[in-house]
Amino acid sequence: MSAAVLYFVLASGTVWLSSDLHEVPPIWPANAVLLAMLLQPKRVAWSDMLLISVVGNFLANLVVSGAHVVPIIWGLIDATEVMIAAYALRRAIGADEVLGAPENVGRFLLWAGIIAPIVGGLGGATVTWLWYDREFVSAFRLSFFSDALGMLVFTPFFTSLLGGEYWRALRNRSKREYFECIAIVLLVSATAVLVFIVARRPIAFILFAPLMLAAFRLGRLGTQFALLIVAVAGSIGVYRPQTTFAIYGEQPELRLHLVQFFLAMVLLTCLPVAASLSARARLLRQLADSERRLRAREADLIRLAGTDPLTGLMHRGALNERIEAVHYEERIAVAVLDLDRFKDINDRFGHDVGDRALVHFARVIANGVRQGDVVARIGGDEFMIFFPATDQGIAASVCDRLAMVLRDQPLPIDNDASLFLAMSCGVAERRDDETVEALINRADQALYAAKEAGRSRVLRAA
Repeated sequence: MSAAVLYFVLASGTVWLSSDLHEVPPIWPANAVLLAMLLQPKRVAWSDMLLISVVGNFLANLVVSGAHVVPIIWGLIDATEVMIAAYALRRAIGADEVLGAPENVGRFLLWAGIIAPIVGGLGGATVTWLWYDREFVSAFRLSFFSDALGMLVFTPFFTSLLGGEYWRALRNRSKREYFECIAIVLLVSATAVLVFIVARRPIAFILFAPLMLAAFRLGRLGTQFALLIVAVAGSIGVYRPQTTFAIYGEQPELRLHLVQFFLAMVLLTCLPVAASLSARARLLRQLADSERRLRAREADLIRLAGTDPLTGLMHRGALNERIEAVHYEERIAVAVLDLDRFKDINDRFGHDVGDRALVHFARVIANGVRQGDVVARIGGDEFMIFFPATDQGIAASVCDRLAMVLRDQPLPIDNDASLFLAMSCGVAERRDDETVEALINRADQALYAAKEAGRSRVLRAA
């Protein structure tokens, strides 16, 4: 429905502006609405576009000039032209942005700016020749450029507008960027009005400065909108006396060709720039995404390199590095602990249950230590806890609590049985100038002493 209303408004406005020139406007933007709809990722019925073209042309001409037969034929010609361009562009660039890459610009110019307008130009020239007795070649030239410029200037804008790109871009901009957009759009608009409507001498060259500013600061979306503003101002200015075109006399056809030629030059200058900037921005986004993925992968690899694959805990080498990073004057303690009779568990229940017992043991330890304490698996059924800023007594009390929790949380091994686990532990506090290996060795000796004393206990190192 929105496309039909937009088509009717554009067609009516263009017919009204060009009614004194036998229905040959310098630019025909209505077809761009249909082409933009057909280029949307979500498929639309081509029959609907045909209906919009025929009915929209008929109503626009009927309301403005009272014509009722010729507009139906023009609607069929316009629909044919649009469908040719849409079919070719969907096959050539798919659902990509029309100006998303430099190679897309060439395909867009070929189909929407040359081949399809030739078909429409031949049909339009034939109708104009038969009904208005205009010279065929002249009518074809005007129709061709009118249709080509309309689709080339307005299709990128309407494609982005109907696809919601403009609303998303505005939502994602900061307040400063928002005001910058407004300022650049006003600058382009003021310059276009000055060039095409106010000025009495040809000064069209000054438009390139704000257009390039829009291209580099606002990107593809800003360039599309800026080109639309220039095209609208030029189309209005060509019908006004005493404007920049007055120097070329009062011949309507000459003035039409002049504005068409200028818009064509603007298009050929700005479209490749906008496409290149769009491709560059997309490449930068892809590089940023790749960098984020690589950093995340690197972090995962670093984590995995320092992690025990079975329990998810830190391994011994990573824990040693953590302990060695602590200054010697800081008080630290370590605990070395293991499961009692772990070999018997493996022999009796199998290695699968043994692995489950290790995972259960690791979970009990990791969930039971204090914030800041670090747990690691150092091999087999042996685990280690690093207690920063902690003395031996506090570390031993934490390990006593862990042993009690482990006894109170048996491991279910099937629906009818549970496995009660116990642990032995040795705790040591670092002495002055003691190495990490010496500290761990004393905790290890305390663990062996606990085992020899009957297991299921926590002993402090001498």
